[in-house]
Amino acid sequence: MTRNILFISAFCLLAVLFVPAGAANATSKISFYKHTGINNCTRPLVDTVPPSEIMEVITTIINATNSFNIEAVAKLYTPNAAIADDEAPYSWNGPTAGVQWVNAVEKACKNNRLTNLTGKIEPINIYQSREDNVYIVVPVSYKGNLPGKQHFAVRGAFTFVLRDINGKWLVKSQTWMQEKGIIASN
Repeated sequence: MTRNILFISAFCLLAVLFVPAGAANATSKISFYKHTGINNCTRPLVDTVPPSEIMEVITTIINATNSFNIEAVAKLYTPNAAIADDEAPYSWNGPTAGVQWVNAVEKACKNNRLTNLTGKIEPINIYQSREDNVYIVVPVSYKGNLPGKQHFAVRGAFTFVLRDINGKWLVKSQTWMQEKGIIASN
């Protein structure tokens, strides 16, 4: 019994230390009540469901690659934004980083004769926020057509950091990682 109480106390301490007290979108709590009868150890958890204004920015960015719409992304990045991707030249910086990136994706599609590129956002499991900062990992699957009726498909994830700048969410950083970059091959 003493060992269980020590474990529960240690877990409560960890929850207090590592889960932010004023977490935005706090909708659930760590609770040991059901298992221990102790109800004095609750702490809010950050929801993994991003608010609509965050998803609007991200959806606009992903959809911009479907149609190579540079106007859609022109004002979605901070003045010191940084983007990293697997398309040359691999990084873009500054307020026009998004435009440069969409242009690079379009160029890569033309060079590879890839048509009908379509990105689909998959369920999000990682979302963290503070008052004016957001960290989110967005799984995306891209599909398209290559010459000779070959099918193109790639899965990966974008990691975004967004900042609230004068009441508007803007992308501070954006990084793409293909699934094969994190899955060990046999």
